Amino acid sequence: MTEEPVVGPVRLLAIDIDGTLLNPEGKISAQTLVAVQAAQQAGIIVTLATARRYCNTKQIADELGLNIPLILYDGAMIVEHPQGMILHRQTLAADIAQQAVDVLVRHGVQPVVHPDTGLNEQIWTGLADFDNLWLDAYFTTFQDMMRRMPYAHLCAGQADPLRVVAFDAEETILRLSPEIAALDCSWTSIKRGNYGSAELVVMHAGTSKASGVAALAEHCGLPLRQVMAIGDNNNDISMLQCAGWGIAMGQAPQAVKDAARVVTASNSDDGVAKAIERYALGDGLLEARLAVSSADSNSLK
Repeated sequence: MTEEPVVGPVRLLAIDIDGTLLNPEGKISAQTLVAVQAAQQAGIIVTLATARRYCNTKQIADELGLNIPLILYDGAMIVEHPQGMILHRQTLAADIAQQAVDVLVRHGVQPVVHPDTGLNEQIWTGLADFDNLWLDAYFTTFQDMMRRMPYAHLCAGQADPLRVVAFDAEETILRLSPEIAALDCSWTSIKRGNYGSAELVVMHAGTSKASGVAALAEHCGLPLRQVMAIGDNNNDISMLQCAGWGIAMGQAPQAVKDAARVVTASNSDDGVAKAIERYALGDGLLEARLAVSSADSNSLK
Protein backbone atom coordinates (compact mmCIF):
# COMPACT_ATOMS: atom_id res chain seq x y z
CA MET A 1 0.00 0.00 0.00
CA THR A 2 1.24 3.53 -0.75
CA GLU A 3 0.98 6.10 2.03
CA GLU A 4 0.14 9.80 2.34
CA PRO A 5 0.13 12.23 5.29
CA VAL A 6 -2.79 11.76 7.67
CA VAL A 7 -5.82 13.95 6.80
CA GLY A 8 -7.65 13.51 10.08
CA PRO A 9 -9.16 10.88 12.36
CA VAL A 10 -11.62 8.62 10.57
CA ARG A 11 -15.10 9.02 12.02
CA LEU A 12 -17.19 7.71 9.10
CA LEU A 13 -16.28 4.77 6.87
CA ALA A 14 -18.17 4.25 3.58
CA ILE A 15 -17.52 0.92 1.87
CA ASP A 16 -18.55 -0.18 -1.62
CA ILE A 17 -19.90 -3.74 -1.73
CA ASP A 18 -19.13 -5.57 -4.97
CA GLY A 19 -15.42 -5.88 -5.69
CA THR A 20 -14.60 -4.16 -2.40
CA LEU A 21 -16.30 -5.52 0.72
CA LEU A 22 -17.02 -8.85 -0.96
CA ASN A 23 -14.24 -11.16 -2.12
CA PRO A 24 -14.27 -12.74 -5.61
CA GLU A 25 -16.56 -15.49 -4.27
CA GLY A 26 -19.11 -12.86 -3.24
CA LYS A 27 -18.47 -13.34 0.49
CA ILE A 28 -17.31 -11.19 3.39
CA SER A 29 -14.06 -12.73 4.60
CA ALA A 30 -13.51 -13.39 8.30
CA GLN A 31 -10.66 -10.86 8.32
CA THR A 32 -12.84 -8.17 6.80
CA LEU A 33 -15.72 -8.86 9.17
CA VAL A 34 -13.39 -8.58 12.16
CA ALA A 35 -11.98 -5.30 10.85
CA VAL A 36 -15.40 -3.76 10.30
CA GLN A 37 -16.53 -4.81 13.76
CA ALA A 38 -13.32 -3.40 15.26
CA ALA A 39 -14.00 -0.09 13.53
CA GLN A 40 -17.50 0.01 14.98
CA GLN A 41 -16.20 -0.81 18.46
CA ALA A 42 -13.72 2.03 18.10
CA GLY A 43 -16.63 4.43 17.57
CA ILE A 44 -16.32 4.76 13.79
CA ILE A 45 -19.63 4.97 11.92
CA VAL A 46 -19.59 2.29 9.21
CA THR A 47 -21.93 2.37 6.24
CA LEU A 48 -22.25 0.88 2.75
CA ALA A 49 -22.13 3.01 -0.40
CA THR A 50 -23.37 0.87 -3.25
CA ALA A 51 -25.08 0.78 -6.64
CA ARG A 52 -27.33 -1.91 -5.20
CA ARG A 53 -30.88 -1.37 -4.03
CA TYR A 54 -32.12 -1.93 -0.49
CA CYS A 55 -33.54 -5.37 -1.26
CA ASN A 56 -30.10 -6.83 -1.99
CA THR A 57 -28.13 -4.71 0.47
CA LYS A 58 -29.95 -5.18 3.78
CA GLN A 59 -28.78 -8.78 4.28
CA ILE A 60 -25.16 -7.67 3.92
CA ALA A 61 -25.77 -4.81 6.36
CA ASP A 62 -27.25 -7.32 8.81
CA GLU A 63 -24.21 -9.59 8.44
CA LEU A 64 -21.97 -6.65 9.35
CA GLY A 65 -24.22 -5.65 12.24
CA LEU A 66 -24.84 -2.16 10.84
CA ASN A 67 -27.40 0.12 12.43
CA ILE A 68 -26.91 3.21 10.29
CA PRO A 69 -28.25 4.80 7.09
CA LEU A 70 -27.09 3.04 3.90
CA ILE A 71 -26.15 4.85 0.67
CA LEU A 72 -27.97 3.05 -2.17
CA TYR A 73 -28.64 3.41 -5.90
CA ASP A 74 -25.21 5.05 -6.42
CA GLY A 75 -26.22 7.85 -4.04
CA ALA A 76 -29.78 8.41 -5.26
CA MET A 77 -31.27 7.07 -2.01
CA ILE A 78 -30.26 6.85 1.64
CA VAL A 79 -32.19 4.42 3.84
CA GLU A 80 -32.08 4.14 7.62
CA HIS A 81 -31.22 0.52 8.47
CA PRO A 82 -32.65 -1.68 9.88
CA GLN A 83 -35.74 0.49 10.30
CA GLY A 84 -36.24 0.70 6.53
CA MET A 85 -37.00 4.43 6.53
CA ILE A 86 -36.00 6.58 3.54
CA LEU A 87 -33.98 9.60 4.70
CA HIS A 88 -32.99 11.01 1.31
CA ARG A 89 -33.81 10.46 -2.34
CA GLN A 90 -32.82 12.24 -5.55
CA THR A 91 -34.91 11.42 -8.60
CA LEU A 92 -34.26 11.96 -12.29
CA ALA A 93 -36.78 14.14 -14.13
CA ALA A 94 -39.13 11.87 -16.09
CA ASP A 95 -38.57 13.74 -19.36
CA ILE A 96 -34.78 13.36 -19.07
CA ALA A 97 -35.22 9.71 -18.12
CA GLN A 98 -37.39 9.13 -21.19
CA GLN A 99 -34.74 10.77 -23.36
CA ALA A 100 -32.21 8.31 -21.93
CA VAL A 101 -34.61 5.45 -22.66
CA ASP A 102 -34.98 6.68 -26.23
CA VAL A 103 -31.19 6.78 -26.69
CA LEU A 104 -30.89 3.19 -25.49
CA VAL A 105 -33.70 2.00 -27.74
CA ARG A 106 -32.14 3.67 -30.79
CA HIS A 107 -29.03 1.60 -30.10
CA GLY A 108 -30.97 -1.63 -29.59
CA VAL A 109 -30.30 -1.67 -25.85
CA GLN A 110 -32.94 -2.72 -23.34
CA PRO A 111 -33.69 0.10 -20.86
CA VAL A 112 -34.10 -0.83 -17.20
CA VAL A 113 -35.88 1.78 -15.08
CA HIS A 114 -35.82 1.86 -11.29
CA PRO A 115 -38.94 3.85 -10.41
CA ASP A 116 -39.29 5.76 -7.18
CA THR A 117 -41.71 3.40 -5.48
CA GLY A 118 -40.17 3.69 -2.04
CA LEU A 119 -38.96 0.40 -0.60
CA ASN A 120 -41.53 -1.49 -2.63
CA GLU A 121 -38.75 -1.73 -5.17
CA GLN A 122 -39.68 -2.48 -8.77
CA ILE A 123 -38.03 -2.88 -12.17
CA TRP A 124 -39.68 -1.45 -15.26
CA THR A 125 -38.43 -2.49 -18.66
CA GLY A 126 -39.55 -2.78 -22.27
CA LEU A 127 -40.86 -5.73 -24.21
CA ALA A 128 -38.49 -8.65 -24.65
CA ASP A 129 -37.16 -7.51 -28.06
CA PHE A 130 -33.84 -6.21 -26.70
CA ASP A 131 -33.27 -8.71 -23.89
CA ASN A 132 -29.85 -10.41 -23.77
CA LEU A 133 -28.19 -13.17 -21.76
CA TRP A 134 -26.92 -10.73 -19.12
CA LEU A 135 -30.39 -9.31 -18.66
CA ASP A 136 -31.85 -12.80 -18.46
CA ALA A 137 -29.73 -13.39 -15.35
CA TYR A 138 -30.72 -10.02 -13.87
CA PHE A 139 -34.42 -10.44 -14.56
CA THR A 140 -34.38 -13.99 -13.19
CA THR A 141 -32.90 -12.71 -9.93
CA PHE A 142 -35.60 -10.06 -9.56
CA GLN A 143 -38.48 -11.59 -11.50
CA ASP A 144 -41.08 -10.76 -8.82
CA MET A 145 -40.29 -7.06 -9.20
CA MET A 146 -40.50 -6.87 -12.99
CA ARG A 147 -43.05 -5.01 -15.04
CA ARG A 148 -42.89 -4.74 -18.84
CA MET A 149 -44.42 -1.87 -20.78
CA PRO A 150 -44.03 -0.05 -24.10
CA TYR A 151 -40.77 1.89 -24.40
CA ALA A 152 -42.58 5.19 -25.00
CA HIS A 153 -44.26 4.95 -21.59
CA LEU A 154 -41.41 3.69 -19.42
CA CYS A 155 -40.82 7.19 -18.04
CA ALA A 156 -43.01 9.62 -20.00
CA GLY A 157 -46.13 10.42 -17.99
CA GLN A 158 -44.74 8.54 -14.98
CA ALA A 159 -43.41 9.87 -11.68
CA ASP A 160 -39.73 10.80 -11.74
CA PRO A 161 -37.65 7.59 -11.41
CA LEU A 162 -34.46 7.08 -9.43
CA ARG A 163 -32.39 6.04 -12.43
CA VAL A 164 -32.21 4.38 -15.83
CA VAL A 165 -29.79 1.46 -16.23
CA ALA A 166 -28.46 -0.61 -19.13
CA PHE A 167 -26.63 -3.95 -19.24
CA ASP A 168 -24.88 -4.64 -22.55
CA ALA A 169 -21.56 -5.17 -24.31
CA GLU A 170 -18.79 -2.70 -23.51
CA GLU A 171 -18.49 -1.50 -27.11
CA THR A 172 -22.24 -0.81 -27.24
CA ILE A 173 -22.15 1.22 -24.02
CA LEU A 174 -19.16 3.18 -25.31
CA ARG A 175 -20.94 3.88 -28.60
CA LEU A 176 -24.04 5.38 -27.00
CA SER A 177 -22.32 7.17 -24.10
CA PRO A 178 -21.78 10.48 -25.95
CA GLU A 179 -25.54 10.80 -26.48
CA ILE A 180 -26.19 10.11 -22.81
CA ALA A 181 -23.50 12.62 -21.81
CA ALA A 182 -25.33 15.29 -23.81
CA LEU A 183 -28.40 14.97 -21.56
CA ASP A 184 -28.95 17.01 -18.39
CA CYS A 185 -27.97 14.15 -16.09
CA SER A 186 -25.12 12.46 -14.28
CA TRP A 187 -24.00 9.08 -15.57
CA THR A 188 -21.38 6.43 -14.95
CA SER A 189 -20.37 3.26 -16.74
CA ILE A 190 -18.35 0.23 -15.72
CA LYS A 191 -16.70 -2.35 -17.94
CA ARG A 192 -17.98 -5.40 -16.10
CA GLY A 193 -20.64 -5.68 -13.43
CA ASN A 194 -22.14 -8.51 -11.40
CA TYR A 195 -24.01 -9.94 -14.39
CA GLY A 196 -20.96 -10.14 -16.67
CA SER A 197 -21.77 -7.16 -18.90
CA ALA A 198 -20.78 -3.53 -19.04
CA GLU A 199 -23.27 -1.31 -17.20
CA LEU A 200 -24.52 2.23 -17.67
CA VAL A 201 -26.36 4.24 -14.99
CA VAL A 202 -28.19 7.52 -15.64
CA MET A 203 -29.28 9.68 -12.68
CA HIS A 204 -30.18 13.22 -11.70
CA ALA A 205 -27.41 15.72 -12.44
CA GLY A 206 -25.16 15.97 -9.39
CA THR A 207 -26.18 12.61 -7.98
CA SER A 208 -23.33 10.22 -7.22
CA LYS A 209 -21.86 8.22 -4.41
CA ALA A 210 -20.05 11.43 -3.49
CA SER A 211 -23.33 13.29 -3.03
CA GLY A 212 -24.62 10.39 -0.94
CA VAL A 213 -21.51 10.35 1.25
CA ALA A 214 -21.67 14.13 1.66
CA ALA A 215 -25.35 13.99 2.65
CA LEU A 216 -24.73 11.26 5.22
CA ALA A 217 -21.67 13.02 6.63
CA GLU A 218 -23.77 16.17 7.07
CA HIS A 219 -26.53 14.09 8.70
CA CYS A 220 -23.94 12.76 11.16
CA GLY A 221 -22.43 16.22 11.75
CA LEU A 222 -19.03 15.24 10.37
CA PRO A 223 -16.69 17.03 7.94
CA LEU A 224 -15.66 15.15 4.81
CA ARG A 225 -12.03 15.20 5.96
CA GLN A 226 -13.06 12.68 8.63
CA VAL A 227 -14.58 10.29 6.07
CA MET A 228 -12.82 7.25 4.65
CA ALA A 229 -14.27 5.75 1.47
CA ILE A 230 -13.18 2.48 -0.13
CA GLY A 231 -14.10 1.39 -3.68
CA ASP A 232 -12.98 -0.38 -6.80
CA ASN A 233 -14.85 0.91 -9.86
CA ASN A 234 -15.68 3.98 -11.93
CA ASN A 235 -18.83 4.74 -9.94
CA ASP A 236 -16.66 4.99 -6.81
CA ILE A 237 -14.33 7.68 -8.18
CA SER A 238 -16.43 10.62 -7.02
CA MET A 239 -16.61 9.45 -3.40
CA LEU A 240 -12.91 8.60 -3.33
CA GLN A 241 -12.20 12.16 -4.44
CA CYS A 242 -14.55 13.82 -1.94
CA ALA A 243 -13.52 11.84 1.15
CA GLY A 244 -10.59 12.79 3.32
CA TRP A 245 -9.30 9.27 2.85
CA GLY A 246 -10.18 7.84 -0.56
CA ILE A 247 -8.88 4.29 -0.86
CA ALA A 248 -8.87 2.22 -4.06
CA MET A 249 -8.80 -1.56 -4.12
CA GLY A 250 -5.71 -3.24 -5.51
CA GLN A 251 -7.53 -4.71 -8.52
CA ALA A 252 -9.23 -1.40 -9.42
CA PRO A 253 -8.71 0.18 -12.86
CA GLN A 254 -5.95 2.77 -13.03
CA ALA A 255 -8.42 5.66 -13.25
CA VAL A 256 -9.86 4.63 -9.88
CA LYS A 257 -6.41 4.31 -8.33
CA ASP A 258 -5.47 7.74 -9.68
CA ALA A 259 -8.51 9.26 -7.95
CA ALA A 260 -7.62 7.75 -4.57
CA ARG A 261 -5.30 8.96 -1.84
CA VAL A 262 -3.94 5.44 -1.32
CA VAL A 263 -4.26 1.96 -2.83
CA THR A 264 -4.89 -1.07 -0.64
CA ALA A 265 -4.68 -4.78 -1.44
CA SER A 266 -7.20 -6.49 -3.73
CA ASN A 267 -10.53 -7.93 -2.62
CA SER A 268 -8.98 -11.41 -2.84
CA ASP A 269 -6.36 -10.32 -0.29
CA ASP A 270 -8.53 -8.62 2.37
CA GLY A 271 -7.91 -5.13 1.03
CA VAL A 272 -10.73 -3.58 3.07
CA ALA A 273 -9.43 -5.11 6.30
CA LYS A 274 -5.92 -3.90 5.57
CA ALA A 275 -7.13 -0.38 4.81
CA ILE A 276 -9.12 -0.22 8.06
CA GLU A 277 -6.15 -1.60 9.97
CA ARG A 278 -3.68 0.93 8.66
CA TYR A 279 -5.67 4.09 8.13
CA ALA A 280 -8.68 3.93 10.46
CA LEU A 281 -7.54 1.97 13.52
CA GLY A 282 -3.79 1.63 13.48
CA ASP A 283 -2.02 -1.73 13.41
CA GLY A 284 -2.06 -2.35 17.15
CA LEU A 285 -5.80 -1.97 17.69
CA LEU A 286 -6.78 -4.42 14.99
CA GLU A 287 -4.07 -6.93 15.87
CA ALA A 288 -5.39 -6.97 19.43
CA ARG A 289 -8.93 -7.49 18.17
CA LEU A 290 -7.79 -10.33 15.91
CA ALA A 291 -6.00 -12.00 18.82
CA VAL A 292 -9.18 -11.87 20.92
CA SER A 293 -11.23 -13.21 18.01
CA SER A 294 -8.76 -16.06 17.45
CA ALA A 295 -8.77 -16.97 21.15
CA ASP A 296 -12.57 -17.00 21.21
CA SER A 297 -12.61 -19.22 18.12
CA ASN A 298 -10.10 -21.66 19.62
CA SER A 299 -12.10 -21.86 22.86
CA LEU A 300 -15.03 -23.19 20.86
CA LYS A 301 -13.08 -26.05 19.31
